[in-house]
Amino acid sequence: MIDRIVVMTISWMSALIIYDGWDVLRFIDVAAIILGPIAAIFAARLRRHPHRACQTRARPYQAGRVALIADESQFLLLALPPLALLAVLAALGVSYARVIQVIIGVGIASPGFWGGLAGHRAGLTGLRLVLCVAGGLGLGALTLLLAAILQPGTKPFAP
Repeated sequence: MIDRIVVMTISWMSALIIYDGWDVLRFIDVAAIILGPIAAIFAARLRRHPHRACQTRARPYQAGRVALIADESQFLLLALPPLALLAVLAALGVSYARVIQVIIGVGIASPGFWGGLAGHRAGLTGLRLVLCVAGGLGLGALTLLLAAILQPGTKPFAP
């Protein structure tokens, strides 16, 4: 489950990092950009189940579909923290560009938290637990670095 959370977090973080022009958008536009990657991954995960059933020649039953939707829909909840930050900061009059910077900062810290939680659940302590947190933070920072380098409209390695 933690791996799914990290993948979803990196996906919406990447979408937020590469988009430009936040200050010309409305609240609903920014919310849609946050929800887009999460909804796309949710839909892709739902689509893989019938495909797998076809490969094994098994027939997916209605109860199985409902269980699959219920199981995968919990990851739609990952949109709540960034949307809550968006709502609170926008209500306080913070610019959308600054709101996105805050959300990205939280997104960078998130893999560190989940790495620490996974390490703790695995029974790690001391330096090994610290390394789990550091690995997660490094993953978040790497995502930020790659997205910044690959941002459309920029030439990071141009002479």
